[in-house]
Amino acid sequence: MASLAPTNADDRPLLEIRDVSVALRNGNRTMVAGVSLSVRPREVFGIVGESGSGKTLLTRTLLGLQDDAYVAGGSVRFNGQSLPIDGYGTQARKLLGHSIGFVPQDPFASLNPSMRIGKQITEAIYLAKGWPMGAERTRDAAISLMAEVGIPEPALAFNQFPDQFSGGMRQRMVFAIALAQDPKLLVADEPTTALDAITQRRVIELILDRSRKHDLAVILISHNLELLRQSVGRIAVLYGGQLLNIVASSDIGHRMVHPYTEALFDCIPTREKTLADIRSIPGEPVGAGFGLRGCAFASRCPYVVTACTTADLPRNSAMAPSFSACILGRGAS
Repeated sequence: MASLAPTNADDRPLLEIRDVSVALRNGNRTMVAGVSLSVRPREVFGIVGESGSGKTLLTRTLLGLQDDAYVAGGSVRFNGQSLPIDGYGTQARKLLGHSIGFVPQDPFASLNPSMRIGKQITEAIYLAKGWPMGAERTRDAAISLMAEVGIPEPALAFNQFPDQFSGGMRQRMVFAIALAQDPKLLVADEPTTALDAITQRRVIELILDRSRKHDLAVILISHNLELLRQSVGRIAVLYGGQLLNIVASSDIGHRMVHPYTEALFDCIPTREKTLADIRSIPGEPVGAGFGLRGCAFASRCPYVVTACTTADLPRNSAMAPSFSACILGRGAS
C-alpha cells in the first residue's frame, strides 16, 4: 500500500486544483463542476468513478489534451506556479514532456505504428533533454529505460515496431517514454484497460516501483475501485461530474465513507465478502454535467432525503486532504 502522503510538513502540494469546472466548447455546457483537491510530491493518488463520471475529461482537460473542452473556472497551481485560465491549454501542454508525464488508456493508439520503438523513446529524450537522437548516450539511455520498465532484450526491442509486442509490453514502452522526460508527476489514465488481471497487477506494480525509485508523484485514474484501494494512498471519487469524496484507501470498507463510495465498494468481490455481501447499485448511472445543485447520486442513494436533491452540493473549499460532499455528513471527517 502506498503511503497516505509524505510526512514532511514542509512539502507543499505539487498539484493544487481549487473549485475547477470543465465545460464543453460546443455550447459551453459545464460537465465537471467545483472540484478541489491536491496531490503532494511523491504521493500516489487515485481518481475513481463509473464510465462517464468525468474523471478522464477532468484530467485530460487539466493536461491541455481535451480539444473539445476547457477549464471554465477555478484555479490550478503546479509546482508552485499558477496556470492562467486564459490560454490554459497552451500553458498546460508546455508542462507535458517535461514536468508531467502521461500514460494514456490505449498504448497502441499513442505509439506510432510506423516508427521503431527505440526512435520513439530517443525522440522523447531529445525533446526533454536536448540530447541528439542519434547520439550513443541517447541510445544507451533509451535501452536503459526499456530495461528499467521490464522489456526483455531491450537492445533487440529498440529496433522493433509496436505491433511486435503484447499490450502489456506496449504499455511499458509508453511508460518508458513518460519516464524519459524525468517528470515530477505521472498521470496514468486507465493504464490497465484491456489487459488481463495478471498483467494489470504487473503494470500497477511497475508504476508504484518507479514512483518510489524516482520520487515521482502519480495520479492513477481507474473505474476499478479495488485496484486503486490496493495501490494508492488516497482516492478522489467522482460521479456525475461532481467530486463526492476524497478518502484514504485504507478507510474504504472499514469506516464510514460517502454513500456512493460505499455503494461502489459493495459491488466489489473481496476475500472478506460472501456472495450475499456483493450488491449492485440500483438505478441508472448519471453522466457528467449534473451541476452543483443537489447530489448526482441522490436518485440511487439509500439514505436520500429531500435536501439531497435541492441543496447546493458541499465543496472542498478548505482543500482538506479528506472530504465528503454528502449533504447528510456521511463520511465527513
